[in-house]
Amino acid sequence: MKIILGFCSILALIASCDNPGNQDNKTGNYVSCYSYTGNGDTIILKLLYVGQSITGSLVYNLNGKDKNIGTIQGGMKGDILIADYNFQSEGSWSTRQVAFKKLDDKFIEGYGDIISTDKKTVFRSTDSLHFNENLKLMEIDCDKSNQN
Repeated sequence: MKIILGFCSILALIASCDNPGNQDNKTGNYVSCYSYTGNGDTIILKLLYVGQSITGSLVYNLNGKDKNIGTIQGGMKGDILIADYNFQSEGSWSTRQVAFKKLDDKFIEGYGDIISTDKKTVFRSTDSLHFNENLKLMEIDCDKSNQN
């Protein structure tokens, strides 16, 4: 069931990316896309804001590692996006918590101590995350994010 919901979320997000960054004044819903490319690495983050909830897709294509493709579900805690990332890598599905700090038109990924269970990996404390300022996901036109 998670796979079907995740796939539907990705399809809805891609369809809504036809009008990148557009906000629906009637509902307050909007889509934004972010990308990092450097050193052979690519990260694509697509966010669909629906009220206080954020859904979307996240792709890691890191040099020398398997590509991870999945969906996120979460919300903002101050200026930090905290979300569950349901992704596929090496043919199996996993869930881990991700965090991205919003700075102007950029997102910076957060790292910290984690706790792993058989179903999910989460941060020990989202209040003690460290953010890699060298790896900034810049806001892009959502049409460009569909090329990867």
